[in-house]
Amino acid sequence: MTKDILFSASDHVTKSSSGEYYFNSKKLDLKLEANDEEYNHLVKIETENRLAEIINDFAGEQHENTIILTGAGASIIETDSVIKDDHIIYYSGKTVNQLTEDINEFLEEHGPFSLEDFTREVKYIKETDDYTVDDINIEDLLSKAEAAKEYIPLSDGFYETLEKTEGRIKELCDLTLHQEHPHKQFLRKLTARRNSHNRVKVFTTNYDTLFEQAAQEDEFLVIDGFSYAPLRKFNPFMFNYDFVRRKDDLIIDEPDYVEKVFHLYKLHGSVDWEKSNNNIIKKDNVEKPLMIYPRSNKFEQSYEPPYFEMFSRFQNELRKKNTLLITIGFSFADKHIETIVDNAVKNNPGLKLLIADYSIEQDGFKDFREKAEKGHANIMLLEKDFQEFTELYLKQKAYSNRFFEIQGDQND
Repeated sequence: MTKDILFSASDHVTKSSSGEYYFNSKKLDLKLEANDEEYNHLVKIETENRLAEIINDFAGEQHENTIILTGAGASIIETDSVIKDDHIIYYSGKTVNQLTEDINEFLEEHGPFSLEDFTREVKYIKETDDYTVDDINIEDLLSKAEAAKEYIPLSDGFYETLEKTEGRIKELCDLTLHQEHPHKQFLRKLTARRNSHNRVKVFTTNYDTLFEQAAQEDEFLVIDGFSYAPLRKFNPFMFNYDFVRRKDDLIIDEPDYVEKVFHLYKLHGSVDWEKSNNNIIKKDNVEKPLMIYPRSNKFEQSYEPPYFEMFSRFQNELRKKNTLLITIGFSFADKHIETIVDNAVKNNPGLKLLIADYSIEQDGFKDFREKAEKGHANIMLLEKDFQEFTELYLKQKAYSNRFFEIQGDQND
């Protein structure tokens, strides 16, 4: 039994249940004389080198436009949370299932409704049905709860429970950057590009501020649609600005672009956004953040400001020639985003799509996988998480000294 590691129209890498790797059906065999532990280590190095070569041949550095799209998977690490000074610091994001389980436990303690009572209040499950948290999807539930306001008489307990649920989601998404997060390393690689290329555009559906924290720690400049005045107001025209050095002795009148600059687009809002009168403000310690909570009606909400501006720019970027789109930890469960990407893949011959995720067997990737199987050379799927992908992306070949020693012995 084998598992797909990488799939495209021209390359297929699999891993057997016994740990052997196959590149286009050919088993990786280094034919080296070494003990098992050393041999397995060398196989791992060679496998990563070959994967990196395939990925970077596909992604390359020749693309004028590089676009990144990240989802919940890009925020998940093994370190979850710690308690410091009686305050919980959250590091890792959560999947939808994990979020549902957390809300279930949270409401049991903080009420007024339990998650079961809440589901029955909005008719999510029938009165005669047994309740199990595994049957609940928090996205569907909140969607139905929103719709229930229009046609079901609801108690005060419903509104209080809904408010606490949304508050808990905000709390769980207010993450602190950890050394396990690869955001800084990834940004360094992304921005190490030719000055003649367009700025890298990072789009994310996550509410957390991990990219912003990484940028601050590594002294990146972020163009995020907000002004740089003390009161940071959203102004979409800010995306048209850039950072250049001013030199009076320039012989050629060409802009000298500042390094370490990227664009950041928060497609579903952020834990540090809030609405104040008619303005959208970015600041610390927001009580009621401006976020599209996980509901199935995100499509409708995405047409409201500032989301419409974000989605319009995402769509326009995907129409440009010589463009690379890398998705990381994004399952394409957001159908409106899937539609935008699918249309771009079909209609823009100058676009390449590289999907990186911990599992490429998910239903959300099915259409893209089928296109690659039919010979679409502009699609690649890679089964790696964010940390693993960052290590492979623009990776230089690495061998141990022992590898060269063995190779030398063979060539004697």
